[in-house]
Amino acid sequence: MKTSVFFKISIFLAVLLLAELNSYGQIHRIGGGLTFSSGAEFNYGETGNPGIVVKTWLALNKASTFHIVPSVTAYNRYKLETGMYVLTNLMFQGDLDFQYTILTEGTVKAIAFGGGNATYLDSNFEAIVLTGNETVTDESDFALGANLGAGLELRMAPKWDFNISGKYLFSRYSQFIISVQGVYYFKSRRTAYRR
Repeated sequence: MKTSVFFKISIFLAVLLLAELNSYGQIHRIGGGLTFSSGAEFNYGETGNPGIVVKTWLALNKASTFHIVPSVTAYNRYKLETGMYVLTNLMFQGDLDFQYTILTEGTVKAIAFGGGNATYLDSNFEAIVLTGNETVTDESDFALGANLGAGLELRMAPKWDFNISGKYLFSRYSQFIISVQGVYYFKSRRTAYRR
């Protein structure tokens, strides 16, 4: 199944990335939340909202201003029922972004990021009434792309942040994406982020 191939590739790339990090590279926080996409057209249907995103940050410098940020997003299914057929579309995305802190002011950080994206779409067509003239069938597709974006990281508590970001995905399935996450720090914050 193509979905399992996508996840195997994602795991392989994550392990490869971890092996290549320098001495500053360490995972010190993890985030999860919701993602809202302008959507993409696929197999005579669309893609669903919202998505559930999980991401982590790997610091690349002592000041903790430069990070590699891998993330995975699974979107809610899109379902179209016409009485003649049922079409169900699923979308999964994996991102590997480079994030830089542009500005820190008190408990607020402004960030910019860019990187690569992999999008996997899966469409399941189920005919309720067979006419013999069906033009829609099961379909799946995998597309690589790039994204650029910016956001805010807001400190809420000693070990918690609230992040909001927006990005544009350049791909065969281009879309605008807004994301909100709660972020948990495993240890105390890096020195550069304290008051």
